[in-house]
Amino acid sequence: MKNHSIKFQLTIWYSLTIFVASTVLFVSFYYITKRSIILETDRSLLGHASQIADNIGLNTNNIFDSQTQEIVDVSKSQIPGIFVAVTDIAGHHIKSEDDGIFLKLAKEAIETKKETYSYQIISGITLRLVSYPIKRDGKILGTIVMGHPVDIYQQALQQLRNIALLLILFLIVPSILLGYFLAGNATNPINKLAKNMQKITTENLSKRVEIPSKSVETFKLISNFNGLLDRLNDAFNREKQFIGEVAHEIKTPLAVIKSNAEVTLSKEREAEEYKLSLAQVLTHTEKLSKRLSDLIDFAWSQTTDVQKNFSKINLSNVLKDVCENTQYLAENKKISVDCAILDNILVLGKEDKLSQVFFNIMDNAVKYNSENGDIKLELTKEQNKAVVKIIDTGVGIDKEDLKTIFDRFYRSDSNKNIKGHGLGLAIANSIIKAHNGKIEVLSTKAIGTTFIVTLPISS
Repeated sequence: MKNHSIKFQLTIWYSLTIFVASTVLFVSFYYITKRSIILETDRSLLGHASQIADNIGLNTNNIFDSQTQEIVDVSKSQIPGIFVAVTDIAGHHIKSEDDGIFLKLAKEAIETKKETYSYQIISGITLRLVSYPIKRDGKILGTIVMGHPVDIYQQALQQLRNIALLLILFLIVPSILLGYFLAGNATNPINKLAKNMQKITTENLSKRVEIPSKSVETFKLISNFNGLLDRLNDAFNREKQFIGEVAHEIKTPLAVIKSNAEVTLSKEREAEEYKLSLAQVLTHTEKLSKRLSDLIDFAWSQTTDVQKNFSKINLSNVLKDVCENTQYLAENKKISVDCAILDNILVLGKEDKLSQVFFNIMDNAVKYNSENGDIKLELTKEQNKAVVKIIDTGVGIDKEDLKTIFDRFYRSDSNKNIKGHGLGLAIANSIIKAHNGKIEVLSTKAIGTTFIVTLPISS
């Protein structure tokens, strides 16, 4: 099926709406006019019929006498073209302009004791008839049947139908033109937005689309698009910064390795000098390997299908191993490591990745702690969540740094002397998010820091 433009579709919808609305308006006008004419005709017939019936009821006791005929003749002379017939209570007509007149209305009027209406053809003429009971002292003497030819107002209605049909046909082209205009007016902001979007590239992501004020929907659309550009621009800037920092992190050890190799090979040296040079190369190779390993972990956490390889793991055992390894690290600084771990807490995930996260946080708790400090690791269960708290009595984190602590290559200015490259917490945060969890930090400068990691428990 061919896809049409929004403008084309709006043109069709607007045109159909205008055309259908106009048609409904004309048809409604026609039927309202027709109904009004019929009601006015009925009102006029009823008025004359009731007047004649009252005259007959007041002036005679016998509707068969000459007085009744005189009243009928006077009424007919006053209203040219009117049809009048008088019947007795049995429905027999006394004198009619057509002996074949259908007098069912007369019987219905006597039975219901009120006026009744119908259409009848008499002498080839269609009449609108009313039958009205003739009463004297509350007693029904007979009925008066009065009719009016409908050809006059039917001709007027036919002319009205023809005019309405012509107007409806005439409105087809204006409806399309008006629909096209309205569709163009509605899609112009979108077309302008599309043109402005085409002008925006990675080189000018700071450029924004001008926001019109006359359309709420367009305002929201362009505002959201500009918001998207803000996020894209921020993401691109972060990526540029990230690439630059990664290049620096890799380039530095490579430069040291290359420099050591060139200096060592510049002349013959003693065996000890070669050993020292190779030791330095090995040290920087390990640093480079660690950088690349962290980058691989970070890239893994950013992929969208990591959860398909998840399996059920015992988080309690993972944290016990992390706690044991941390105790070895903490011995040199005489830091106390206390672990309160609830048994058999199961989660879905990658055991090595979660172990890396918690060991990284515990390692930081050791690095940024003072001698004779304390570290506490707790694992508890809150409803269907596993909650891990890592509390230390270290140097703490400034309030302004808490907002950026999970940024890649984040390093606090106050802790530049501590070794690290600033990817650890960024990787930890990404891995926890990949496990449908969240990580929070509470910290007070010079008092300590608390990391709270929440993960969904596996059923």
